[in-house]
Amino acid sequence: MPVRPPIHRPVGRREKRERDQDYARQRDPVSRALYRSKRWRTERAAFLHDHPLCVECERHDLIRPASVVDHVDPHDGNETVFWDRSRWQALCASCHGRKTASSDGGFGNARRYSQAPRESKSLTISMT
Repeated sequence: MPVRPPIHRPVGRREKRERDQDYARQRDPVSRALYRSKRWRTERAAFLHDHPLCVECERHDLIRPASVVDHVDPHDGNETVFWDRSRWQALCASCHGRKTASSDGGFGNARRYSQAPRESKSLTISMT
């Protein structure tokens, strides 16, 4: 049986899995800590128990179980906003992915900011 040819990878290029793991470690540590806390797991489970259906699907007369607790407005690491249950909504994974992609700039959508975007510090060079 023929042997599959080896995959060529440039020297120094790491596997995608390794690059993804490094990126995940560097993401916002404050938000990561909030989502990994025991309090979040408890609050999330209680919220899904009280709100078992996806609110977005219900708007379209569909009945789908919710599996994600979504922050209606991004919390940006602000704990007061993060824990405010009035800013939460129950969504199915599909609706959450669609909402997140549209607000975070996924699938070619423009990124929407919860606050004014930070100005980039550009270098200006005088040619005099």
